[in-house]
Parts: sequence; C-alpha cells; structure tokens
Amino acid sequence: MTYAEATTWLFQQLPMFQRQGAAAYKADLSGTWRVLDVFGRPDLRLDHVIHVAGTNGKGSVCTAIANALQAEGKRVGLFTSPHLEDFRERMRINGAMPDEQWVVAFIQRSRSNFESAGLTPSFFEWAFGMALVWFAEQGVDVVVLETGMGGRLDSTNIFPQPLLTVITNIGLDHQQFLGDDIRSIAREKAGIIKDGVPLVIGRMRPEAQSVLLETANRFGAEVYYAGVAARAGEDGPHWPENRATAHKALQVLNAMPFGSGWEVPRLESITKRGHAGRWQWLKPAPSGARILLDCAHNLDGLIRTLNAIEKLAFDRLRLVFGAVNDKDVRGALSVMPSAGTFYFCQAQIPRAMPSKVLLTHAADAGLSGRDFPTVERALAAALEDSEPLDLIVVLGSVFIAGEVLALERDSG
Repeated sequence: MTYAEATTWLFQQLPMFQRQGAAAYKADLSGTWRVLDVFGRPDLRLDHVIHVAGTNGKGSVCTAIANALQAEGKRVGLFTSPHLEDFRERMRINGAMPDEQWVVAFIQRSRSNFESAGLTPSFFEWAFGMALVWFAEQGVDVVVLETGMGGRLDSTNIFPQPLLTVITNIGLDHQQFLGDDIRSIAREKAGIIKDGVPLVIGRMRPEAQSVLLETANRFGAEVYYAGVAARAGEDGPHWPENRATAHKALQVLNAMPFGSGWEVPRLESITKRGHAGRWQWLKPAPSGARILLDCAHNLDGLIRTLNAIEKLAFDRLRLVFGAVNDKDVRGALSVMPSAGTFYFCQAQIPRAMPSKVLLTHAADAGLSGRDFPTVERALAAALEDSEPLDLIVVLGSVFIAGEVLALERDSG
C-alpha cells in the first residue's frame, strides 16, 4: 500500500466531516474512547497537554504556543485541523510531520484491529488517535491540541487534567451542532474547562465571556485575560489578538513547574510560522498583482478580513470565492464588497456548493462575476484579467485555500 492509497482509504471509507459535513458528525465521545482502547490508550502516556478551543484563531494560537515552546527546547506535539494539502499536517512534532511510511504501516496495522473489534470510527477519531500514538511513541514533552469543533463533545476533550485550557474568539459557526446563538456556542466551547485547571481567554464578546466565567467559577478554574497586541505591518486582522492570547498562555505556563528552566518570549517575537492559509501572501501574479490567501469562512472571520482588505492599497479588487453547502453563504455574500470582481468556483469535495448556484446567490446579493467549475480555472482567469496594481484575494473555505496552495507549489 502506498501513502496515496492509504490516505485515499481514510478519506473514502471513514465518515469525514471535512468532506461530507453533518453525516460524519458524532455527538458523543464514546467512539473516541473505543478508538483509544484499540490503540492501547496512548493518552495515558502523555502527561502535559494544552487544550485550545474557539471559533476563530485557535489554530494560530496553537501553532504560536508550539513554536515558542519548541524555541525553548521542548519537544512539542501539535495537533490541528483541518489539513489543507497533506493529511499529515494535522500532526507535527517540532514542525515535522510523520513519515509517509509510518502512516501507511499504522493504517495497515490498525485496519485489521478495528475490523476485529467491529468498529467504524470517524475520520477525526482515527486521525486524533493516530496523532496521540505517534506523540507517545516519539516521547514528546508536551502536546498542544486544537479542538475540531465545539469543545464539550469534541474528540480532543479526553484529558481530565491538562496543564492549561485556552479559549479564543467565539462567534457563530456550526450552529446546526453547537447552537443558534453565542451563549449556546460558548457553553459548548466551555466544555473544555476542567477542575482547577487555569483558563486563558482571548478577545471575547461579553455574552460569551459571561458563560466562560460562570463555568470557570463552577470548576474552580483561575481565569487569565489576554489583551490585544499592536498590529505590525500587513500581518492580518486576527493575528494581534491571537498573538496576545498565545503570549498570555505562555506566561501562565511559565509560572507552573512545567515552566521552570525557560523564559517567556517577547510578544513581538511570537510567530505562527507553519500555519498556512491564514492571511498568507502568495507570490505575485505574472501581471505584478498581489495575491492574498485567507480561509476565513464564517461571518465573523469574513467581516474582519474584508475590513482589513479595504485598508490595503490597490486599484481593483478581484475575489476568487468558493463555499460549502452547509455554511451561511447568503450571509457571507451579503458582506462582500460590491465593487469587487468575482470568480466563483467549487472545490473538489462533495460538500462544495456548485459554482453556478453560488453565482445565482451572488446575483441576488448584487454582486457580479463569473462561475468556474474548478478552483484552478477561476484563479487562472483572475490572474489573466489582473493589472499590475490589482489585488487578488482568495476566500471562502479551507478547501479552496488548500487547492490554491497546491497549485502554487506545483507551479514552482
């Protein structure tokens, strides 16, 4: 079995929310516990865990914490989701992914174990368990975990006493699973708060913060508030608060026995290096036009991203945009700049909204553009149409971002 064959089996045979949506969602942790039992309970060999939840920013915060701890000599396991190009992006140790052959051997060995046990885990349960096995085998000093969705019922929520929990910005996303309002969603995120475990909270709506504080008080969890760092250069609208949240988390960790022997880095030295697809500048178009990639896809993230884009200097804005069927596409289109030229596309996944349907919704929102059957053709058209002082922005979903990054890599 090759690596491509192994990962194809994972994607096609297991229920995968990233590709299928609601059909792959499991609303309890029983499946996760059964997977961990089959894998030999790797969680019991991982003593130091930092658990991060939130609607926007949690991946950047996880990456920033992991980078800082690595710089201080720690061997850091980092679990994030989703991946953009390569399945192995979900699990890294000091920035390095597992070898392809290790993944193949693990899948071959584990398939028969699950078949013998009569189990069909979800893709996320399998990937999470695989990451923990690898981290335990490699003897990491600490694991930084990003929740997949929510918190209370997320597969990552199996550690009873992490070192620290962190909750970033909370907004409206995945309402069909987490609830229709901010308070309901905050209650799900608050599910990662544990007895006596410190909690760092990032920039937060008051109604979300009150839910978190109520839960923290009930569990005796001391709360630490992160500020917002000053913005520097073209680092994007979300990074200042995410950097400040990561910095506060590191300060809290440093005050623990775990933090002895290392120093908290300066705020301005904290980096999210390795976290692709978030306010990422790509190489310029042949015309000289600049290209910005961002996988903001919920309304909160899109509004802040678009507001930041408006402050950039350009002659004409060209937007390559695609979405998935289970997102608030009409809401997203309602905040798009009417002066932009749109190139609507669809990623190569079952959840993708057909580009022609997207074009119809866009017309209803007063937006003009063309539809393309693939991301590659939409981007090519934007590049061909662009002038030297134009700005090309790729938005809409992690799937669109992943395909664009693959195209850039293949083009050299």
